[in-house]
Amino acid sequence: MKKSVLGLTVAGVLLLGGYATTTFANDDTTSSTGTKVENFMKGFKGMMGFGHKGMDSEELLAQAKDLGIDTSGKDAETLMQEIQEALIKQEAKDLGIKATDKDIDTLAQAVQLANLQEEAKSFDVEADGKDVQTLRQEIRLAELQKEAKELGVTTDDKDAETLKQDIRQAELNKKAEELGITTDGKDLTTLTQEVYAATVNKEAKELGISVEGKEIKEIAQEVYKAKVKADAKEYNITIDGKTIQQIAEEVREQKIAKLAKDLGISTTDKSTQDIMSEIKEKDAAKLEELLGNGSFGMFGKGMDGSGHRGGGHGGGMHNGGEVQQGVSGTAASSGTGV
Repeated sequence: MKKSVLGLTVAGVLLLGGYATTTFANDDTTSSTGTKVENFMKGFKGMMGFGHKGMDSEELLAQAKDLGIDTSGKDAETLMQEIQEALIKQEAKDLGIKATDKDIDTLAQAVQLANLQEEAKSFDVEADGKDVQTLRQEIRLAELQKEAKELGVTTDDKDAETLKQDIRQAELNKKAEELGITTDGKDLTTLTQEVYAATVNKEAKELGISVEGKEIKEIAQEVYKAKVKADAKEYNITIDGKTIQQIAEEVREQKIAKLAKDLGISTTDKSTQDIMSEIKEKDAAKLEELLGNGSFGMFGKGMDGSGHRGGGHGGGMHNGGEVQQGVSGTAASSGTGV
């Protein structure tokens, strides 16, 4: 399995930011198409504090050489720009999009539109005559409607924001019931905090971690580290000299590779993001289950201070490069989905 290029420099972000923030941005309000270009662009989040690794120059050089790009005398920013353009052209060719007389921005938009049109089919969303932004919004709404129905939440006349709130409330109510927590008269933030604290304490007890005299943040960090190390042992991953974040990333990659193997998907010469894209196409539910089974279950997806689901990277900044801040400043999880 080929490692992903997951971190870029500030200059690289400024240089290629047009694609990162407009053409290929992926946040909680839009649907990701999982393209090769998007997978490469995820590296921008690494240097901005949302990713898991810094840039490895060897990986960058390997990516360039794989695409037939001459690396001699070129710095990282130049290579990143050439890699991105090569990936856009490669994907356009795969999709049957003619690149003649199109500048790279126009070609990138055509690639993304084609991928969104394909994704729209899986949600029975009519794509004809719709631009990228409209399709993103309609696909996102269709995803939320599907999730809501699975939870028994009504979807009639509800926009995406309302559905997100209702889904979150339904998930919390279900989890609260499992933990024996009453929901009467509690707002979303209060219930989130109580469910989160109960979940962390429950897992600490199962792992034999003492909670006496400790704040929930400290307990969460201990639970997270214990679970990551246990997973590392299961997958024969050495931990010597590695940060907990590095170990968690290796565990995540191993879990994704194993799921791919179980589904008959080859991992040879593919980045983790490429493998995830193929898994999503073949069995999105299993990928969601794998990534959703984080250190604290439903909280592994990341939440902001209001208890709303975030963009998959937790609710705040990293804490010492190990555990992110989640509900109202408490430690949630690494956001690695392990």
